[in-house]
Amino acid sequence: MRAKEDGLTFDVVVIGGGTAGMTAAKIVARTGKRVVLLEADRTGGDCLYTGCVPSKSLLAVAKVMERIRCGDQFGINVNPPTLDLGRAVQRKDRIVEQIGEADSPAVLRRAGITVIQGRARFCDSDEVEVGGQVVHGERFVIATGSRPARPPILGLAEVDYLTNVEALDLRVVPSRLAVIGAGPTGLELGQAFARFGSAVTIIERTDRVLPSDDGETSAILAKALEDDGIRLFLRTAVDNIKQSDGYKYLLLRQEGEDPNTIEIDQVLVATGRQPEVDELGLDVAGVQTGEHGIVVDAGLRTTARHVWACGDVIGPPYSTHVAEDQARTVAKNVLGGKARWSGRAVPWSTFTDPEVAGVGMTEAAARVALGRRLEVLRLHYHDIDRAVTDGAGDGLVKVLLAPGWTRGRLGGEVVGAHVVGAGAAEIVQQFAFLMAWHLPAGMLAKTVQAYPTYGLGGRQAVGLHWQRAKESRARPSFIEKLRGKLG
Repeated sequence: MRAKEDGLTFDVVVIGGGTAGMTAAKIVARTGKRVVLLEADRTGGDCLYTGCVPSKSLLAVAKVMERIRCGDQFGINVNPPTLDLGRAVQRKDRIVEQIGEADSPAVLRRAGITVIQGRARFCDSDEVEVGGQVVHGERFVIATGSRPARPPILGLAEVDYLTNVEALDLRVVPSRLAVIGAGPTGLELGQAFARFGSAVTIIERTDRVLPSDDGETSAILAKALEDDGIRLFLRTAVDNIKQSDGYKYLLLRQEGEDPNTIEIDQVLVATGRQPEVDELGLDVAGVQTGEHGIVVDAGLRTTARHVWACGDVIGPPYSTHVAEDQARTVAKNVLGGKARWSGRAVPWSTFTDPEVAGVGMTEAAARVALGRRLEVLRLHYHDIDRAVTDGAGDGLVKVLLAPGWTRGRLGGEVVGAHVVGAGAAEIVQQFAFLMAWHLPAGMLAKTVQAYPTYGLGGRQAVGLHWQRAKESRARPSFIEKLRGKLG
């Protein structure tokens, strides 16, 4: 056993230094276990360097530009703003560096974690090779994340295209930008570049943007995107891409229409993610993979009894908070627990303007599951005073209620909530809390909240349940109507 002879033996080996890997390693290390973290690139992961942090930094720039343009609505006389994208990217890089300090190898080592840089590969069921060294472990956690997926489009491999990684480092705004994919990444970056000055076209195979979200909220967002001047091609496939003289030519095939070719300057591919599993040697360790990544059970254990996996490498939903939560489950189980992970009450957000956020079932799914027992509450943003004062009155809070364990006496149980509008991601958090603890909606309705806030919109939406009940009681019964006619 070379690893044991060389002293590279650990209780737990964590492969991958993104959010999931770092979280699991820190929790296990606190118990005094010998933990090593193996990272192929930089600790911090995609969220820090090419995802959440840098993208939100540029989205903030785009939002400020739009607010300046709309200054006249607030009585402010302004000149049209101009963007120095190079300076905006420098600001983004400073933010990444600042936030990344907490994820540095030095900080991890101070937490009792050994950090080794290099790409790991299983060479036996309990050994991995990394950077010419062999590391032995009793238990393993795989958290290698994901990378942008490349769709099977004819000619794409021969074209100079962007993923979110390259788009975040552009120093020049493309004159004409095509975005393939209307998921969160495509919509966020597409809208940002539209506000930077690009003529943006977004192409989506399905019949709406954010196809996994609630249909009503995605429709409101689609209108907002078109109001920003973005062209949406829905139910449209890209048959092939060609490049000539620096321009790209996309052949589009839309349902019910003749094929159409568009000429653009740059193309951003945002068609999802794929797990990083190719070079891990998982077969040697007895770890099986499936369509979405590593196969795990409810406790996030793989088909190898001594190996667990968490984060993007096991498939969607691809988000930092999911990776962190899964890592907590894995850490408990690596230490001998029997925790189970559930995504039932995990919220998601798309940080467009307006934001779109949700938790739980969509209305379509809830109607299938609950039928006539489902109650749908809708509160429009023009009824939220803070939205009115901010000039953000276009939006919707939608709450889905089932009778729940109180049989509706306390307002029922939230089985889903969907919000589109300013502060949507913050409003949804309240409903995620209720769902996580199976609390009745009345708990939120009876909670005092500060006025005027966007969060108060969640309480107002739930309050519609009692308003409906009051209106129902105020209606005359059949007997009362009959007496009125006879009298």
